[in-house]
Amino acid sequence: MSKVHSPGVAERDVATEPRICVIGAGPCGLAMAKHLLQVGLRNFVVFDRQRQLGGNWVESDDSEHSSVYEGVRSISSRRLTAFADLPFPAGTPDYPTRHQLLRYLQLYAATFGLLSYLQLNSEIADVRGIEGGGWRVTLAAGQEQTFDHVIVCNGHHSQPRMPMLPGEFTGQLLHSHDFKTSAPFAGKRALVIGGGNSGADIAVDLARRCGHATMSLRRGYHIIPRHLFGIPSDVALSWLHWMPGRPLRAGAEALLRALHGSEGHTGMPKPDHELFATHPLINSELPSALAKGAITIRGPVESIEGRTVRFSDGASTQVDLIVACTGYDPCFSFLDLDPADLPPVCPLYLRIVQPRLPGIFFLGLFQPSGSIWPLADLQAKLLANHLSGRVAFPRDIEQRTSEEIGARRIRYVDSPRHRIEVDFYEYRRTLLRAIPRNAPAWPHALAGESGVSNSR
Repeated sequence: MSKVHSPGVAERDVATEPRICVIGAGPCGLAMAKHLLQVGLRNFVVFDRQRQLGGNWVESDDSEHSSVYEGVRSISSRRLTAFADLPFPAGTPDYPTRHQLLRYLQLYAATFGLLSYLQLNSEIADVRGIEGGGWRVTLAAGQEQTFDHVIVCNGHHSQPRMPMLPGEFTGQLLHSHDFKTSAPFAGKRALVIGGGNSGADIAVDLARRCGHATMSLRRGYHIIPRHLFGIPSDVALSWLHWMPGRPLRAGAEALLRALHGSEGHTGMPKPDHELFATHPLINSELPSALAKGAITIRGPVESIEGRTVRFSDGASTQVDLIVACTGYDPCFSFLDLDPADLPPVCPLYLRIVQPRLPGIFFLGLFQPSGSIWPLADLQAKLLANHLSGRVAFPRDIEQRTSEEIGARRIRYVDSPRHRIEVDFYEYRRTLLRAIPRNAPAWPHALAGESGVSNSR
């Protein structure tokens, strides 16, 4: 596909533009770069510590940043994953592989002319405020640059959250972040702690490789298959999103029960929460593995002695391997700021702005009930229009942010994993309302299916 020329926004003198630092060349950083060009801002640099763009989807085995493992696929369909102005190439399956997702990001950067703005292999060591305004950015190699604005797009899958295990385990313990393939664990007795999408995928993979796996869960989860009625489940469920929240959840839950029966028949405990009160568990293989006895569900780990693990349900088992699929904590070690001023401790207005940090913005620091990419695309569009002067953020953003936090506490299960959870469609509507009607569009949007329209 040929490169799309930059939009026809009135040319400015680059020297008079604000200087902008974008940290991270993954999906969010690339979307930010594209939208800065779309509003006519060119005085920016996108830094990334890796040798190639792609963020979490970079495939290098020695990448400390990437948390993807062999065989992983997107849990959202290509239609609801693609950025607004670029569909996935023809022939891409409903759920793209990690290789296809990386190639799409490479295509996106080339198509919209982003490559010349990237500075790869450049880790940010320190970002600190300058008296009188602005930010000094220091690279790990020692170079310093100053910027008017810093946009943090470093993702939230780089600092693993390890569980506190009650006892001493003498087998092999690793986090899902370090799990790349099940091949080294053939024949071992495996335990997976955690029931998110990574936990389900890894448990199925280990059960296939080892003959059996055990999962330790705090609660039961609603399992959504990848396809409903022969189409991607997120596309099918999107048909219900005209309904208010509670009727929507009840209707979707009834639909899943009618198609796949009660979770109890598969060995999964009955969920103690409504559908979508936790992050959706998208998996078509887990129910089959549970039904066949290839995976056994147990309660939380109560004690560990050597290789004997006892669970809260009274059962015990011998294991050689524990994989902790217990999530991640956002990490901003390069920001020389009071931790109390950093998310998620200090919440963000629209998940973007921290009012006590003028000139610092965050992109992609949320976990949606769908793909993060099209929402980050809208975040980038809103922020680019703010930086170009087309939209101002309200003065009472601290009060508005508190109201957002209160609503989320009511809706989602209280756990570290859901501190940054958002509903895809609700948050999309919020961002679309905030984007100004005079926002420039890329003049030659490419035809094809796309998750979120460029129009309002």
